[in-house]
Amino acid sequence: MLYTGNVDAIAAVSLKKATAMKHSLTGFLTLAVVAGFYIGFGVLLMVIAAAPVAALNPGIGKIVGGAVFPIALILVVIGGAELFTGYNLLILKGAFRGTVPFGDAMSGWFWTYLGNLGGSMIFALLIYMSGVFAPDPWHAFLNKAATYKMNAPWWELFFRGIFCNWLVCLGIWSCFRVTSDSAKIIMCWWVLFCFVTTGMEHSVANMTILTIANLLPHDPAMISWGKMFGCNLVPVTLGNIVGGSFFVTFLYWFATHMDERGARGLEAIKGGSGSAGLPRAGGSPEEIKDIKVKMKQ
Repeated sequence: MLYTGNVDAIAAVSLKKATAMKHSLTGFLTLAVVAGFYIGFGVLLMVIAAAPVAALNPGIGKIVGGAVFPIALILVVIGGAELFTGYNLLILKGAFRGTVPFGDAMSGWFWTYLGNLGGSMIFALLIYMSGVFAPDPWHAFLNKAATYKMNAPWWELFFRGIFCNWLVCLGIWSCFRVTSDSAKIIMCWWVLFCFVTTGMEHSVANMTILTIANLLPHDPAMISWGKMFGCNLVPVTLGNIVGGSFFVTFLYWFATHMDERGARGLEAIKGGSGSAGLPRAGGSPEEIKDIKVKMKQ
């Protein structure tokens, strides 16, 4: 089967994570907080590197930000932490595969999101106290980004959230398709470069960005705690859920399920392995027709 090994590997990881959560919720939450820290490092590097460039050329500034932000996901994947956006693949694949009950998957979603929020806000407070974003162009860059994020149309943010986590979960899925750490780093870099450069919305990254914007001097009519949660995190989070859980998790599970179902059908026809029922490469039209007739019976 095409992806059975990868799907089963992720389902096994889902079970491992759900079991760890039951063993110690405190330990699990700690790793979710750590993931918030790691995404914060990506935000820190992105703003520091992109702001001076964006002041001269916004387009090049996006490319610079996209080039450095991937350190966030690389730290999560290689270092190890529990990230909400990635959980749309890692925990739900187990739910679809039957290794993790849906109730445990929903619980993992909730606690991971809560831990990421806590870690992001703590990291944002530390950055604010460090003063690195206080002067321009970093303050102006952050204010401009936060003003858009808190005042953009709800549906626009929702769809940007879909594209963002579609890419993030593709990166994590790809990590199960390769074997070396260097290949994993390359895949993480490309998918995050794509979503940052194209302006998509990541809920956990926004937790850090918008918290810092609320702590720094700002226009309260454009930037506020209420806008942070109600106008940004809600639509972006929902979009992230759809992008990761449907466009990656469900579609690969469905394709694998149908592949396995077809193989079982061929096995029943032939009384042997599923592959034995397939016509050989370059088989005659008569052989192929015979297989099709048997599959319809």
